[in-house]
Amino acid sequence: MDDKKILAVDDAKDTLLLLEFDLTAEGYEVIFAESGEQALQILENQQVSLILLDMYMPGLSGLDTLKKIKENRATVNIPIIMLSSSNDGNEIVAALELGADDYVTKPYLAKVLLARIRTSLRLIQKTLALEALAKTDFLTGINNRASFEELARKAISQANRCVQEISFAMLDIDYFKKVNDTYGHEAGDKVLKAFAKNLSEQVRDYDIIGRVGGEEFAICMPNTIDEHAICACDRIRQNIE
Repeated sequence: MDDKKILAVDDAKDTLLLLEFDLTAEGYEVIFAESGEQALQILENQQVSLILLDMYMPGLSGLDTLKKIKENRATVNIPIIMLSSSNDGNEIVAALELGADDYVTKPYLAKVLLARIRTSLRLIQKTLALEALAKTDFLTGINNRASFEELARKAISQANRCVQEISFAMLDIDYFKKVNDTYGHEAGDKVLKAFAKNLSEQVRDYDIIGRVGGEEFAICMPNTIDEHAICACDRIRQNIE
């Protein structure tokens, strides 16, 4: 995610010009939309790191635009700061309950708005990092069991929709307990890390791998028939050996 790209949505051109001046001076790249409809079209084709969204706009209102953004899985995590000349508490609460991250009244103070932008960007980066951590095996850095199963279910659904083959393989390290008993758990951890690294280097970009147990690993191979999956697993076995 480019943390310097901001989408500013406002039907008032003078506000957009002011935002451009203040944000570009701080090194941000600013994309403009003069309506909620235009903002949604932009989001279909471009990735942004934050949205400044006016509350009151003709056509699709700020709240309606906010709702549509948060209903879309592709844009739901983009932080949104609402801009409005109103201090109506009910509207502020409505925006926050719909998923807005913050609320700034117009005319805004540049230093306040910029501080809130920085805060929102820091929070989303921390949130994304925590989400990635929750899906990653702490030792090997590949998918943990829960993440593997989630991705595998999606791959199975995709295979069913497209009527494609899909193959799975389970891999278990032989005599791993003997390694731990003989050389200690630190050595065992090194074996697991090396195994996962080797496995990562041998699979295709779209294959899904995960650590699903102590020394147990799994591979999901989309668009792969049994015969090819067996050949791939034998190649991996020989390389590891």
